[in-house]
Amino acid sequence: MKDKISPEIAKICPTIPILTGPTAVGKTSTSIELAKMIDGEIVSIDSRQLYKYLDIGTAKPTLREQTEIPHHLIDLFEPTVQVSAGEYRRLAIDVVEEIVSKGKTPIFVGGSGMYINALVHGIFKDSASNPEIRNRLMAEIEEKGNVTLYNRLMDIDPDSAKKIHINDAKRITRGLEIYEITGKPPSQHFQTQENNPAFPTKIFVLTRERSKLYKRINLRVNQMIEEGLIKETEDLLNNRYRSAMDELKTLGYQEVIQFLDKEVEHNIMVENLKMNTRRYAKRQLTWLRHQLDAEWIELQDSDNAISIAKKITNSLKS
Repeated sequence: MKDKISPEIAKICPTIPILTGPTAVGKTSTSIELAKMIDGEIVSIDSRQLYKYLDIGTAKPTLREQTEIPHHLIDLFEPTVQVSAGEYRRLAIDVVEEIVSKGKTPIFVGGSGMYINALVHGIFKDSASNPEIRNRLMAEIEEKGNVTLYNRLMDIDPDSAKKIHINDAKRITRGLEIYEITGKPPSQHFQTQENNPAFPTKIFVLTRERSKLYKRINLRVNQMIEEGLIKETEDLLNNRYRSAMDELKTLGYQEVIQFLDKEVEHNIMVENLKMNTRRYAKRQLTWLRHQLDAEWIELQDSDNAISIAKKITNSLKS
């Protein structure tokens, strides 16, 4: 499979914006307005929006938003499938070629650092997968829980572990899988890899003053509960995805599962979800500051999606 866009597409490919930033900062609404201004189509760069049935918990664009502007790399796989950063990169290259060939501009939107890295820096040459090792590690997580394997990764590679949520079984097992295959911690691979961008990009990080961002996160959690996050999680469990789908162990679903298992009361579940999401946003910002060469845009109360999109448009032109 291709590792970069084809030479023919490269000749006409514009600089492709990547809109990222912490959860709940306002990426989706901004991307919609930006797409209108530059005749663009949106490509999700969210590792969970690739999956079917994970709608409310991943804050997928609404059907109205997806109808208004074409969206890509959403709802492609069953939750049982694991999609590596390398696989995502190849999917993204195909989508970029499709969009550019229509005379439109791709706009990548999302906060999955692993996937952003794959697009702008490339995949290290030893980035292989071993289903046998992966399945064994997943079985061990089922038996012993996330904490045991997270602590193992912390011992092996604290730099990588610090960037991963303790409930993110997918990335924990991937880190351990890379170590078992190559004998080297993932962070060592990333430090030595050569930059190999898939296509020309410019990264924009949207951010807000911390207390205002946290207020938006709390409001989003309330909205997700009102929209049916508990029912969505119940349906996933009833469809026998519990044992097979490590995505359920990521932020949002894990807290609800604890409630459904009667381990916590409803109010505690909501507070845990808010607290863990705020912590996740803080880690996202830390990673973005240290890992990416990007233009930062601090959003003010007076800003709206249109004004932010105009700033990005002007920056792309310059």
